Amino acid sequence: MQINDGTGGGYSAKVSENGRVSVNADDGCLAAAKAGAVYVLTNTDAKPTLTMTANGGIMGAIVNSESSKKSLVIDSVSVSSGAVGTNAAIFVGYTVGAVGASLSDMEIASTHTSYPRGTSSTVTPYIWDESTGDTLTNLSGGHAVTRTILAAGGPTELVPSGRIIIAPGGSLGVYLKPATGTPEIAFAIRFYEIDEHKGY
Repeated sequence: MQINDGTGGGYSAKVSENGRVSVNADDGCLAAAKAGAVYVLTNTDAKPTLTMTANGGIMGAIVNSESSKKSLVIDSVSVSSGAVGTNAAIFVGYTVGAVGASLSDMEIASTHTSYPRGTSSTVTPYIWDESTGDTLTNLSGGHAVTRTILAAGGPTELVPSGRIIIAPGGSLGVYLKPATGTPEIAFAIRFYEIDEHKGY
């Protein structure tokens, strides 16, 4: 027998065949991964890294649909830079216009190998196209929820598991600015979906 707590957070308790009670206090990510509902946006095969300009900017972003019935739990954001001193920040809450300077061949892949790639139905991904200006465009405002200075190499994880929630209509962006030069960078945004009205 298994008892679920009903919040959608993945918490459950069950009685084993030996009459013992075991508790699953997983934060929801493992359950989502088993269901093929953990997704990742990262650099594309064609552009496995991006060469920043000296100005830097928003290198990648995800936008949750206004009409979505799902919120996004950000499980991890990791970044790496080829040069020491790169300023890195995670922004949320942009005012989103018609986002420009973005690649068009992106996928948001499930991390479960039995599920097809690009199966997240609620999220629009953006990655800077490396050839237009310095940054993704028409993502304005927003506020930083974490900032750091990167060592060369990496990756560095900027977001601890499950600490950022992107509600319907919300957004998250990866902002990077080099200290010197125009280094190569890479990033990955991993997330899963929960019912918007349930939360934890």
